[in-house]
Amino acid sequence: MAERRPIVSRRDILKIGGGATLVPLASALGLAAPFQRAYASSEAVELKSLNRTQARVLLSVTRTMFPHDFLPDDQYLKIVGTIDAKAAADQGVASMVNEALASFPVDFTAADEGKREDYLRSLEESPFFGIIYEEAIVGLYGNPMVSALLGFEGSSVEHGGYLKRGFDDISWLPADGPVTK
Repeated sequence: MAERRPIVSRRDILKIGGGATLVPLASALGLAAPFQRAYASSEAVELKSLNRTQARVLLSVTRTMFPHDFLPDDQYLKIVGTIDAKAAADQGVASMVNEALASFPVDFTAADEGKREDYLRSLEESPFFGIIYEEAIVGLYGNPMVSALLGFEGSSVEHGGYLKRGFDDISWLPADGPVTK
């Protein structure tokens, strides 16, 4: 017998109370891992090029760039692992990442979010920022578990498109269309 999971649309979550209910709801549905705090141990990733301190800084960088408190560090550590693998495979990437991380403030991981954001803004045009940004975009938003937690229902092509799959589920508008003056 197939397991039946409750169907909850993104709009349902927003109607219930938005982001404040996303994590408890995702936990109840078995979609969320236990909460973890940023700056957790980087021991979960086997590093080939970076050291543990550099991995912690990269974890803090990715969490600052894409702050989703409900995501466990494991999702961000996968990005750190990908960057480490690129650095291990390409000496140019390794030297660029090492030089960039060496220039970070010593207290970057302990600094408040505003200071971390300001520092990262100063790096926006750098190749280092570009590689971290690209890997974080793909690593987070290309991950089906993260997509589900963010309310993305996945591809609709195999289900006939969005017209029959959530596009028309707006229950807060009058049935006869928008109100016009």
